[in-house]
Amino acid sequence: MDDRESCAMMRQLILTIVVTFMPEDTIAHEDCPVPALAQSFTNSPQILVFDLSVVDTNKTLQTIHESLFPDIHVVASMSQDHVTELMKTVDSFDAKTKGMTDFRHHSKWLLLHQGTDVPELQALYLENVVLLCHHKCWIQNAFTLRRHSTETDLVPVADCTSRTTMKCYFPNVAYGYNKRHLLVTVLESTMYIVKSVNNGTTRYTGYAIDILDTIADLLNFTYSITEPKDQSWGLPVNNTYDGIVGQLNRTEVDLAACDLTVNEGRSMFIDYIYPPISTEYIDVLYKKHDKQGSSSLYLLVLPLRPNVYLVLVLIAGLCPLLFALFESVDIFLNKTPAESEDVGVCCLMKVKQNLFHSCWEVTGSLFKQGFSKYPSNLPGKVLMTSLWMLLMVITTVYCANLVAALSAQTDVKPFTDLEGLLDSDYSVGIQQHGIEHHILKTNDPSSLYGRLWSKIEANDPVFLESSTENHLKKVEREKYAYLHYTSELEEYMADDCKLEILRERVLFVQQAFGLPKGSPLKPDMENIMSQMSAVGLLDRFWEKWSVKRNRTHCPPKRKLKSVTLNQIGGGFIIVCAGAALGIVVLCLENLTHSVTSIRRTQQ
Repeated sequence: MDDRESCAMMRQLILTIVVTFMPEDTIAHEDCPVPALAQSFTNSPQILVFDLSVVDTNKTLQTIHESLFPDIHVVASMSQDHVTELMKTVDSFDAKTKGMTDFRHHSKWLLLHQGTDVPELQALYLENVVLLCHHKCWIQNAFTLRRHSTETDLVPVADCTSRTTMKCYFPNVAYGYNKRHLLVTVLESTMYIVKSVNNGTTRYTGYAIDILDTIADLLNFTYSITEPKDQSWGLPVNNTYDGIVGQLNRTEVDLAACDLTVNEGRSMFIDYIYPPISTEYIDVLYKKHDKQGSSSLYLLVLPLRPNVYLVLVLIAGLCPLLFALFESVDIFLNKTPAESEDVGVCCLMKVKQNLFHSCWEVTGSLFKQGFSKYPSNLPGKVLMTSLWMLLMVITTVYCANLVAALSAQTDVKPFTDLEGLLDSDYSVGIQQHGIEHHILKTNDPSSLYGRLWSKIEANDPVFLESSTENHLKKVEREKYAYLHYTSELEEYMADDCKLEILRERVLFVQQAFGLPKGSPLKPDMENIMSQMSAVGLLDRFWEKWSVKRNRTHCPPKRKLKSVTLNQIGGGFIIVCAGAALGIVVLCLENLTHSVTSIRRTQQ
């Protein structure tokens, strides 16, 4: 191949697109060396050749972007006028597609220009452009675009080694997005987006803003913030979406940097940046308005457990029998033959009398800890002593718990689960601008969530569309339950000890940043987001902005715990031991009396 044929080939090869880019290699076509940066003409995995004299430039650029993004490497050989025209077209192409292409940052251009005149390329916003001026296939000059501050210069390529070739030819690669300006949409949200206005200047802070600032620093772009006019996150409207999702779908903004809930329906219109910035639940916030105080009809029985009362009843029934037995045994021990005919009648009357007296004394001792008439024999005294020890423990514990019950006011939960909420006299509300409202609305009416939606729908529609502050005020004043994100509910509870969360976890949600469908920003931003998640930066930002309830200023909750049988079981053991000991003493007395009677008879 002679020089004439080589140069003819370069003129006919109007535009070549390749995937790989190896500037350190060189290739020669006999006497006409092809520039080192154009090495991939012959051995790249993918080569697309276009002749701009016969194809539409805009359609060609769209095809190039779809085929090779995010690594678009372009070699173009044409006249000076054509080079200038092509680069102006490419430079404005991203704006024509409303940011759905990114030639500015993700394309590298190698322009082969025959002659010594240098085209006017300083006005370009493209970041990676190299111009090689050649004459009869010999390189004479090499220039590159270098951006600094707000200006762009076409400067000669500095001397470089094989290791620094890319930095020499494409110096802007080291500066990321080179202060590109993005339009970001947000909506105020507790902890995620905190909006403040000072002297007419609006300032945004919060968890999501910290993440956005970190991404902006790492990718080197600037941004300005806007909000959707309808103040909606994005709900289905006439086969499209309003709010933030609508802004992204219409490519009115470049990025949604807020807690946008991930939803399958929304995914058809926008892209999410993963991993998500948070994973949490929708829960129920409510206030307990009813309290249990000293007016309870069951207050007198609260201090002790039911099984304790049962054992007391058994003892109260058993002890009088033992006392009556111990007191009546003297009739049998001291009877005389003359009295033998009347023994049955006397014993029956004596036992009845002793049993009645014992029942009265034992019952009275439960309240005043004492007998008006003490047992006359030793077994009865042993049993009485053990019974007194038990009654002293029980009455002391009972009185202490009764005083606590009279002075305490215990909070009573109006419901403990979602079913209880539905059956209670509490009304339920939720913000109508979020996707959670749409999820509940589309559930089966007979299902649990469908019934929940029916209760929500019973509210005033105008009120449901009001701000979060109005919902919280209604929670404070009325029997009203509010469905919202757990993280934000925790913040509302931080300074109000009367607010509670049901902890039912009504809906599981993930929240992430959003992009227009097919946005070229997604690969770079997902890469940064993954790194932030891996190193724990997202967790640190979350800890910084999340608010936990300050338990120190909340009075301790008084819980009345009834005394169990295990706690005072020792007293019952003493009574049982006393009864057993009394029986043993009784047996010994009978044995002693019998021996004495036998000896008297023998004498």
